[in-house]
Amino acid sequence: MSFVSLAVVCLVAVVVLRWLGRKGIGRSDDCIRIVGRCFLEPRRCVYLIEAGDRCFLVGVGDGPMSLLAEIDRAAVPPAPAPGETPVSAFGDVLGKLLRRRGQ
Repeated sequence: MSFVSLAVVCLVAVVVLRWLGRKGIGRSDDCIRIVGRCFLEPRRCVYLIEAGDRCFLVGVGDGPMSLLAEIDRAAVPPAPAPGETPVSAFGDVLGKLLRRRGQ
């Protein structure tokens, strides 16, 4: 009996999630874009995030996310067109930003 109840709940959850997805609920409106990421260790990485007209370098690990720096918007490459591959790798952009800060 409990297996049948669990199956019914899972089925209802799938149907509701698909219906909400078709309505556009939970979708991004492209106001936040992940420009790139660099894995440092298996469970640690750094993200370059564009939000509106600002860019942030964020560290992610076992604990909460932490803001490492706010990046100059002019140093971030423009977004590629849909289906187009990015012009430069994240490591190149990060290296360029770090060299610029060291000067």
